[in-house]
Amino acid sequence: MNSPIEPAATPESAAATPARPWIGRIPGSKNSAMQDRAVRTREAIIAVVAHHFDTDGYGHTSINTITRTGKFAKGALYYHFPSKEAIGNQLISEWNRAVAATISEALAAGSSSTAAEKLTAIFTSLAHQVAENTNLRAGMKLTLEPTIDNGAAFAHWVDAISDIIETSITDGELTDTPTTHRLAWNLCAGTIGAANASAILREDIDLATRIEDAVTAQLRNALTPA
Repeated sequence: MNSPIEPAATPESAAATPARPWIGRIPGSKNSAMQDRAVRTREAIIAVVAHHFDTDGYGHTSINTITRTGKFAKGALYYHFPSKEAIGNQLISEWNRAVAATISEALAAGSSSTAAEKLTAIFTSLAHQVAENTNLRAGMKLTLEPTIDNGAAFAHWVDAISDIIETSITDGELTDTPTTHRLAWNLCAGTIGAANASAILREDIDLATRIEDAVTAQLRNALTPA
């Protein structure tokens, strides 16, 4: 039996009930345009900072330099990032994701390949990525920046490569020597070293080739039987 206070709903009364307001971003709305603009601003800030970190170094890049180069108001920058270090951490995160994805792709594609082939595929891919992408190049360099909390990103990179090498040693594919155990560190350090040296020397040899040369030399040294 219906309550005298709450009459039974009828098609007419239901139709008269106002619809709930749409919650969220409506495509094409003013809110959508504002969010798209915010994303573009954030990406532009990261790109400007990555350029300065890559060419000038973390310590020589100030907030004033960033805002002057990118023509950003400081308020806009601080809206997206609370500090210069926060932008650096974003770049390091991008680098960490690139390393993880590159290793996963190489291992999945080369399940029957040798350890040397897997390592070559990984570092060749990373060489081209850092040569073409300033964000990744800056993020890679920041893994060795002593004045920033980089979450031991370089050590994690070395450990991920070392897992491949140690597994191959256990399987008897690679020789168990001190040089082989040092290979992961040498490959990662050689990659960053080539990136830094290439920017300083400014020779007519592209960065990807420099890194590939360094990786090839390390692999030959470690994997050639004595």
